[in-house]
Amino acid sequence: QAPLAIPAHASRRLCPPSSSARTSLPAPAAMALRLGCRRLAEKVPDVFVQFGLEQQFRFISHPGVMTVSQLLEVKTIARMRANFTQENIEGMKKFDPELARKAQIALDNKLPINFQQLEIIEESLPRLLEEKKQLEAARTEVAKLPVGGPYELPKQLDVSAARPAPGQKDLFGTMGELAELQHPGAMGELLEGPAKTV
Repeated sequence: QAPLAIPAHASRRLCPPSSSARTSLPAPAAMALRLGCRRLAEKVPDVFVQFGLEQQFRFISHPGVMTVSQLLEVKTIARMRANFTQENIEGMKKFDPELARKAQIALDNKLPINFQQLEIIEESLPRLLEEKKQLEAARTEVAKLPVGGPYELPKQLDVSAARPAPGQKDLFGTMGELAELQHPGAMGELLEGPAKTV
């Protein structure tokens, strides 16, 4: 087929000026480029969101923002972690020199850490470093997945040090880890049924 030249005014309307749309392309490629640029220019529609069961609160927001917000609220999936700077640590020294010393350990090892884990960073440092290494490897592997799927983690991927994790049999990385270390048996007293023996 003869190449199809896209008029300059059409390429300006559909694609950014830096696009290669102004060059001559075969007809199917030109059509795909036109449709693709038009689709990318569309705004993602906002979605209705509802929080709460008894006291319902509804509003409209971007679906990507809501997905990330929901994941951050599920505390068993994601835990907020701090990335300290030297300036943060200098400010902490004025109020709590011991906590600032532990924060310095996190900064020196480039570890994002939550404040419960910060309390016991010296004891859990080997596991946290292994978790960091495994998560970096997982990010690299996930970035290699083809667009359009299948979206499955590679079988050889090891994330055994990542905590919290679904189905884990220990308290590492959970909200109960610090309580159990400071008061052995405290978590067992709260649990009932089969979970108590885990």
